[in-house]
Amino acid sequence: MSLHSKRRAGFVCALVSAAALTAPALAGATGSLGSLDTGSLGSSGGSLGSSDGFTCSTLSTDQDPAGWGIPFPDEKQQKAFYSSENVLDTDGSLNLKIVEPSPNNRSVSYHSARSIPLAEAAAKEIGFDEKAPTSQAAFQLRLTGTTNPNDNGYTTIYWKPNPNNAASPVNGATRANLQNGLWTSTRTIGGAAADVPTSLATIVAANPAATVEHYGMSIGRAASGDTNVDAVKFNGCTTNFAVVEPTGSLGSLGDLGSLFGSFGS
Repeated sequence: MSLHSKRRAGFVCALVSAAALTAPALAGATGSLGSLDTGSLGSSGGSLGSSDGFTCSTLSTDQDPAGWGIPFPDEKQQKAFYSSENVLDTDGSLNLKIVEPSPNNRSVSYHSARSIPLAEAAAKEIGFDEKAPTSQAAFQLRLTGTTNPNDNGYTTIYWKPNPNNAASPVNGATRANLQNGLWTSTRTIGGAAADVPTSLATIVAANPAATVEHYGMSIGRAASGDTNVDAVKFNGCTTNFAVVEPTGSLGSLGDLGSLFGSFGS
């Protein structure tokens, strides 16, 4: 792709629930911008709270990830990047690019969903914009409280272009109303056998206690891959990914993260 000004920015790890941290790694993709892998320094990019505890990050940038990143230690190498490549707006995007060989040949970034009910999330639009040579980005929901008896009902469900017949994203395409499409669970749960595409409505009906702990965008597993995503919609929030000009030479957010970590050592 042209001019991917991949501005590397490491993040300080976001707080996550104990259940989410102890759950096994997803069969999806992870990401880091040179270190989009540790969460957020805050939400100066624009965050709105809600009565259910969910925080809406309306803007995530290379200077302030606003809660987006990789809070899971086993996925730290599955990086994502901010890019100046535009999808359907003019201020950049999130680049999902596979840069590591197997088993890290995935790319992802997540945001906390604060344990909102799956039924509540599915009642609102889920979607994103994508630009790539071929359709490949997946939308992931990390769940607990499903009928799976293991790991507190943990599983990951994901929407991907096939078998959902998504339009070509070569010039930029909007993936709208994913809640009406087919989703695949990485584990067998009520209403959905593992690795079998199933309607989200069926999954919701069979798992009334399921909650969403994290949501995110990913690509993988693949030998190579590269796609840009933007305008991620979840639970009434649309997150714009953007690149902004640096305001100084204090070093990368990864450097700052290392500094913070050294205070207690």
